Amino acid sequence: MLTTVTTLAAPAGISGMQIFGAVTLSGLALTSGLCLLAGLRGSKKIKIDSPDKAAWWGIITGTLWEVAGGTWADLANGLGGISKGALGGDGFGDPGLGGTALALTAIAFAFDWKRLVIPALLGLSAAVVYGEAGGIWGIGVNIIRMVAGKLTGGAG
Repeated sequence: MLTTVTTLAAPAGISGMQIFGAVTLSGLALTSGLCLLAGLRGSKKIKIDSPDKAAWWGIITGTLWEVAGGTWADLANGLGGISKGALGGDGFGDPGLGGTALALTAIAFAFDWKRLVIPALLGLSAAVVYGEAGGIWGIGVNIIRMVAGKLTGGAG
């Protein structure tokens, strides 16, 4: 019986498209969360100075958390569960996941929030609902997933 052993190794360095070295989805999730926190706290390097920017940072960070899996996904899904519970169920009828996504988007972007943490949390929550709702909501989430997968060399 003939046995062949093949070792597959990812090429390192810029030639292997690893500009930052080995970065995992968890690394992207961690970095995005830290940047969101720094921006909300008034960093001079990361400017999150409007409710719209806070919501977008939340959506991207929430998507990366969900894609990373594990504890990151648990955090994102916990926030997503709160919004689905608050906007769906008995209180407002059953708007469906698409309606919940629409409502979260309206709440995050339509109001002139003074505290930027609110649209950021709404964005984190919306990322989960967008992924579950599918349709047009899933397009943006899937783009973020594909880009993250390409950056890390993993399946997005």
